Amino acid sequence: MFSGLLVISGCATDYTREMKPVTTDLRNERPDLALQEFRETFQDSTGKNRLLYLMELGNLQRLSSEYTEAETVLLQADRLSDQQRAIELGQEVSAFLTSDLALEYRGADYEKVFINYCLAASYAAENNMEDALVECRAVNNKLRAFNLDYERNNRNRYSDDAFIRYLMGILFEKSGDLNNALIAYRNSAAVYDSSYAAEYGIPAPRRVKSDILRLSSELGMESVFQNYRNQWPEIDGWQDQGPDASHGEIVVILESGLIPPRVERSYTFVFDDRVYRLALPGIAAFKQRTLSVVLSSGSHQSNGFLAEDLAAIARKNLEDQAGRDIVRSIARMAVKAGVAEAGEQIVEELTSENSTVSNIAGLLLSIAGAATERADLRAWLTLPEQIYVARLTLPEGVHPLSVRVNGRIIFTDNAVSIVSGSINLYFLRESRTL
Repeated sequence: MFSGLLVISGCATDYTREMKPVTTDLRNERPDLALQEFRETFQDSTGKNRLLYLMELGNLQRLSSEYTEAETVLLQADRLSDQQRAIELGQEVSAFLTSDLALEYRGADYEKVFINYCLAASYAAENNMEDALVECRAVNNKLRAFNLDYERNNRNRYSDDAFIRYLMGILFEKSGDLNNALIAYRNSAAVYDSSYAAEYGIPAPRRVKSDILRLSSELGMESVFQNYRNQWPEIDGWQDQGPDASHGEIVVILESGLIPPRVERSYTFVFDDRVYRLALPGIAAFKQRTLSVVLSSGSHQSNGFLAEDLAAIARKNLEDQAGRDIVRSIARMAVKAGVAEAGEQIVEELTSENSTVSNIAGLLLSIAGAATERADLRAWLTLPEQIYVARLTLPEGVHPLSVRVNGRIIFTDNAVSIVSGSINLYFLRESRTL
């Protein structure tokens, strides 16, 4: 008979606890110490957490400006992610007898996409625009493959990435390919105004719209320009933005905070002298934050905008997986119940049908099964919580530059050389602003 609900609790995985010193160093804006801590805590392995190890290591190397090393490691991660196919039978059996932690880590869809982002950012930091654009284009193929894996009525909400499409436009524009830059900006605006507005509360930012108006006008695409001008009559000032014959531009990509870790939501109950436990991954409720990001140079100033909210994407990703996770957990409970029942019958036969002993054996086996039930909380924890973009047009010459986040200066350079018609691209990170 049903005895009642015993526990509703949350707990951290060993991985989350082990990563705490690493993430603490990142929050203190010491990626060099975070990288050192990671190397001391985690050993390279060809085991089931290999992909997670490569993603964390490569990103920490990138954040520590070890770009060549980061690219080598992240390319390994990208290849491994592409090669992961069917789950091995032995892993599947072990997962049904214990938990999904027995499975090879394959990463969430957004994590696989951000392998390419990290590669693109690393190449761009070295001014290697060609390889940076290769990585951005690779996102198209990945997203197409991901979405083919879902039925029409059960599509993943992370079906496209507006920020990476916008970044692609910036990289094309920096490379002088204005036609492809305009295409990328238009694709970005379309994704923002569809899935990003509905799922993450981020409609197309004014600056994205301005860039579309600016480039369509500059390229003489009158019908395209007029169509968007009619859609966005409120957008002004675009004529004075972007690089031209006498101006260059500063573009800052600001990675802010750290993506929240997953937490376990578990339910343990007793029914008919058996202990059952259901454990599911989740992300604690949070309110979307918006930072004040200001890029300034003397009397020139520009406000940044929220371009990506990875915390919201991660949470929606878990919601997309919830149905599948529940089905697997219930199936695993059934398997463990069967093991307990079989064990009870074997003990009963060995003890001359002593029902008391066999009942205790069945109960203990069910307790053991419940104890091994744990949610899979593995996740790429060195990714940012959010990404902001700020752009500032300046006349050709040498200028001071500063970046403030909620009033706190996070970056300064007293002598930035601005070349007309060019873009200076900066990738920055801040983790301490509340």
